[in-house]
Amino acid sequence: MIRSLLLAALVTAGCSSKAKEADKDPPPVAPGPDLPDPLTLDWHNLRFDLGALGTVQVIDGHAMVGDHGSLYVDAPALVDLDGDRHEEAVIPFLLDTQGVVYGAFVFTLRDGKPLQIGAIATTSKPGFVIVGATIKTTEGVVWSWDKATRSLVRAP
Repeated sequence: MIRSLLLAALVTAGCSSKAKEADKDPPPVAPGPDLPDPLTLDWHNLRFDLGALGTVQVIDGHAMVGDHGSLYVDAPALVDLDGDRHEEAVIPFLLDTQGVVYGAFVFTLRDGKPLQIGAIATTSKPGFVIVGATIKTTEGVVWSWDKATRSLVRAP
């Protein structure tokens, strides 16, 4: 039950609040040399939004969540979700707060800075594969970019 609540809070926060934030931003920047390669960013030392659990600063791939929880992140996989010829980063994670939750954070670059646009849940780590311009979890759930809503969405 606790795992389900954590998972719901994380996925809801990762997909809905960041999608609304992304709606306020201008359209993606045209390809050019001013956007860094996502692999040059230090993903193991970044802030991550955990929804109801707050935002945490990861240092060397680990962050404490509350008094007894932990978040661990791995190196990203890359996928061009929105078709702008700049890849988004899909970062596998393990969240352990009164139960283990596996998933992946999804980031894009906006003005050269990482912007979290979603979080997806899986049953293992990494728990997903990149298929074309989509993210497919080990459970067969497919996530893609919806240009109309400018958000990461789960395929029906």
